[in-house]
Amino acid sequence: MNLLDWLRSWGRKQPQEAPKLDEGEQHFLGLDVQAVINAHLAWRKRLEDCILGRSNEELDIGVIMQDNQCLLGQWLYGQAARSTLALHPEFATLREAHRSFHLYAARVVQTLRMRGVEAAQAMLEADFDRLSKDIVFNLAALVHKERTLN
Repeated sequence: MNLLDWLRSWGRKQPQEAPKLDEGEQHFLGLDVQAVINAHLAWRKRLEDCILGRSNEELDIGVIMQDNQCLLGQWLYGQAARSTLALHPEFATLREAHRSFHLYAARVVQTLRMRGVEAAQAMLEADFDRLSKDIVFNLAALVHKERTLN
């Protein structure tokens, strides 16, 4: 499936499954785009499972809020930051969207611990899906920009 077509079909709620990207879209300058999308979409289920008591996983807020530890973060602060990609405004927008996503995910966990299930679920429903979509949209914009220039 084409990444832009999948994004267009994304409604208000986060999709249950990530797209199976076309061969040419699965990798971009050392980044496994398919794995990045899968991992960031999996966060919603992971958080929801914790909120609803379906998981015993102990989520570490200090780790969650670090946007340079996951696959995308390592790429954004590593290889991509040292390339001409960092010159594109789309790069800065993607990095900020990714940072916001991680901070929000950490706040969801903190809210669960401090205010309980209802408050955490409300946060998850409020902005989490939009933040997930922002990452994928901004990544697609960066890929498109770089490919049109080359």
